[in-house]
Amino acid sequence: MDKLILLFFLLQGVWCGDWSVSLPEKIEALSGSCVTINCTFEIDNKYDKDLTDSAAGVWLKDGTDFLKNVVFNSSRTNLYFKAEIVGKLKSKDCATIFYNVTSNYSGQFFFRIEGNGGLKYTYTQKSVSLYVIASFPNPTVQIFKDQMEVEVQEEVLEGSSMCLRCSAKTLCSSSPPTLTWSSTDRLHLNESSRLQLDQQKQTEIISDLNFTATHLQHGVTFICTITYQLQQRNRTAQNNITLRVKYAPKDTSVSVFPSNSVLEGSSVTLNCSSDGNPAVFNYTWYRENEGQLEELQTGYNLTFIVTDRTHTGRYYCQTKNQHGTQNTSVLLDIQYAPKISLFSCNRTDVTVCLCEAHGNPSPKVEWFLSGRPVSNSTNTFISEERLSSTDLRSLISLHQSLTHTDTLQCVTNNTHGNASQEIQLLCSPQETTGISVFSVLIGAAFGVSIIIIILCVIKHFCKRRENSGSSKTRRKDINGLNLTDRANEEPVYANKAVLSPAEDASLNYPESLHYSSIDFTNNQTESEEIRGVSSLTTVYADVRHYSGQEEAKSSVGSVDPLPNSNISTVVKQENHNSTDTELQSGEVSDLYAQVKHCHTKK
Repeated sequence: MDKLILLFFLLQGVWCGDWSVSLPEKIEALSGSCVTINCTFEIDNKYDKDLTDSAAGVWLKDGTDFLKNVVFNSSRTNLYFKAEIVGKLKSKDCATIFYNVTSNYSGQFFFRIEGNGGLKYTYTQKSVSLYVIASFPNPTVQIFKDQMEVEVQEEVLEGSSMCLRCSAKTLCSSSPPTLTWSSTDRLHLNESSRLQLDQQKQTEIISDLNFTATHLQHGVTFICTITYQLQQRNRTAQNNITLRVKYAPKDTSVSVFPSNSVLEGSSVTLNCSSDGNPAVFNYTWYRENEGQLEELQTGYNLTFIVTDRTHTGRYYCQTKNQHGTQNTSVLLDIQYAPKISLFSCNRTDVTVCLCEAHGNPSPKVEWFLSGRPVSNSTNTFISEERLSSTDLRSLISLHQSLTHTDTLQCVTNNTHGNASQEIQLLCSPQETTGISVFSVLIGAAFGVSIIIIILCVIKHFCKRRENSGSSKTRRKDINGLNLTDRANEEPVYANKAVLSPAEDASLNYPESLHYSSIDFTNNQTESEEIRGVSSLTTVYADVRHYSGQEEAKSSVGSVDPLPNSNISTVVKQENHNSTDTELQSGEVSDLYAQVKHCHTKK
């Protein structure tokens, strides 16, 4: 009888095309967990009135005999399998959860609907195969670039929009597993999870990891972990993927051996390193020179001898691969012992000395007076000025009496050596061991002053001679001497102090030379033109000499000239306070006389 009823329902399903069921072809269930079978069905329209809330869903395993193969009936209890129809049968949803799945659950399942009236039908035309597994399935991980799936080993270019997707079957919708992301370098990950049905209408959990690819993610392994909720305890499974990113050179750096501070005269090596994918294939070295980059050589290292301090400066390394370039630089500091570039002194009432030194590291300056160190005190003031990182200026002022033997020494030193210069503090207005603009200006001013004084004296003398030569009249000076200007006379000059009797005789003149020595007081007020140089002033006088030595000795007043002779004597006055009495007594002083001899016209 039961077979006839089953045959009736089978034939009914064949004859009526409205009877259908939607089931996945196969499904996996984790032993000890639960499994959800998604299910929907359709019935003949004439039975719609029989599909009420009291309708029952039935599952048959490994056969369609509803008496022998039934393992679950929603209207009964204490059957073989513990299950629950979570869908609403009235809405034709027959989704069912099987709990505490064990290995004997594996098999082929058929669905049957039983309602009021004649609604009793087994869907034999389609079934679902259930497989119970003991191990935990790993999630699936995929890579999407710009929403297009790429191969796991494929490299992506830095800056691309990336999505890593982890997915897994939920198996049991009542307690679905969870998905979590992690990475080997502990990156901050922004993930989003969702549930959806796959093509077989199985519930699937998906977690997406969205980001923009950077060089920081190259070689990073991303791990997706699935956690299953079991009655006894939770179980986990994992899957991972390693991202490969192509990028231009990054993290370029320069190292200096032995160090960035290099002693002048030693060797230095600069090494350049960079990270890139693909690897950097070109390294180029540059040096900054007056704001421009000067290319030096190629290669990942640069070695040279530091011959002088001009090697100080910034050195650049440029790295390059197929995707771009990157530059980095290092500052090379050339160190050297100090030197004194300027040392000068100026002596007036106060001795002021200047000492400039340069060195790297920046030097110190010390002062020593006659071998003894000098510091700030009542009579000494020292000040310093930092001109640059390598140059120092020190100024010392000495407010004390100094002797010819005193010496002043400037000593400079740093960690690489020392230098010194010494000066003897003489009594000259100024002494320098270096170039001093102040000294040059003082010397030039002094020279110009001397020239002006000499020109004034010459001008004064020329003016007096012109005045004397233009007058032919007799005039009397302040001492009562008769002064007569003579024109058209041939002068003969002799120096009384230096002519010997033989030299005197050798002068072949018709008349012998006569010498006179006159000493008179210079009581005339000094001229404004030559004030201050009176010791250099020369006063000239014409002396008329008469025959007879007695007459010459006793007469210095105004007399008439002899008809047969005319002698003019030019006398240089020195500041002697001689009197006429000395002249009358015939005493001759140590004065020089120049004698002009004139011939009498016939």
